[in-house]
Amino acid sequence: MIRVGVALNAPWALRDKNNQWLGLDVDLVQQLAQDMRWKIELVPTTWATAIDDLRANRFDVLAAGLSVTPQRALLVKFSRPYGTYALGLVVNRKALGKDDLLTLETGSGKHSIAVLAGTVTAATAKEHLGNSDLIQINDESQAIQDLRAGKLDGFLAEQPLPTALAHSYPDQLQMLDVSTYGKTAHALAVRRGDQDLLDVINAWLIYQDAAGWIQQREQFWIHSPAWIELM
Repeated sequence: MIRVGVALNAPWALRDKNNQWLGLDVDLVQQLAQDMRWKIELVPTTWATAIDDLRANRFDVLAAGLSVTPQRALLVKFSRPYGTYALGLVVNRKALGKDDLLTLETGSGKHSIAVLAGTVTAATAKEHLGNSDLIQINDESQAIQDLRAGKLDGFLAEQPLPTALAHSYPDQLQMLDVSTYGKTAHALAVRRGDQDLLDVINAWLIYQDAAGWIQQREQFWIHSPAWIELM
């Protein structure tokens, strides 16, 4: 049995309309368990508690689009990265025009920007958009509805979510260029003492990367907006 912690972070971990867990990281750990003939249990957690929950043995692996940072490496062990992702900012067309990034950075428009609480993206938002009204969210699906309805002015998240939203709802939403805000690498994480488990995960990632299976799943979750309809 392998217990896997999952926290909302589309498209790496999300719940569909039937409340089932889906996403790139969910695909990864489910295939890992199948290949290793392990039973798997998905354990819901939150970004505020995910690393503490892993360290407290509430699950064995954290798989939720986790960004690698040196500070987190003091607390957990990361697998080899499986992808690198830039930030994107999707905004409500009626609230903001294409050239209004400066308005958000200076806070002159008193706009509200949603960001997933407890993430590296939230820290980046505070650095670059801290003069605007930053709304810490835990439910991306509700934030997307609020953004489309104009209750939120923008949503800062890792790609491909912002681009997928702008592509799916072009009459309501558009992208602003925040490419200068940086990129992060994603990996799975285990407790610092679980080197044997980490060795298996890393070998599996190498094996499935060479086989092309990871790229196949990325084609759907990262390079296509089709998964937006599942939320």
